[in-house]
Amino acid sequence: MFRGPRATLTRQPTEGRSREGGLRLGEMERDCLIGYGATQLLLERLMISSDKFEVNACQTCGLLGYRGWCTHCKSSKNVALLTVPYAAKLLFQEARARTSRFRTFVD
Repeated sequence: MFRGPRATLTRQPTEGRSREGGLRLGEMERDCLIGYGATQLLLERLMISSDKFEVNACQTCGLLGYRGWCTHCKSSKNVALLTVPYAAKLLFQEARARTSRFRTFVD
């Protein structure tokens, strides 16, 4: 788990040596790791040690739930626990506030 300062809004590590932040992994570095086949390293660097967050998602309607309950279906029957980056969860919430919805498909 990452220890050090984090941005309040996104819960991601701060950037830059002056802010005691961690090393950032840019888009080109990410593409190199994908080409090399190091997907587990990408998962660890971009989500687990950065801003891992657990959300409930309904398997019926695909929307995010709350504490094991789907507010759209009014049921807790088909709710699964997913691990996503906090930034993705924040994006889902902001889209929902603008009356757009992201649906997640859980296998």
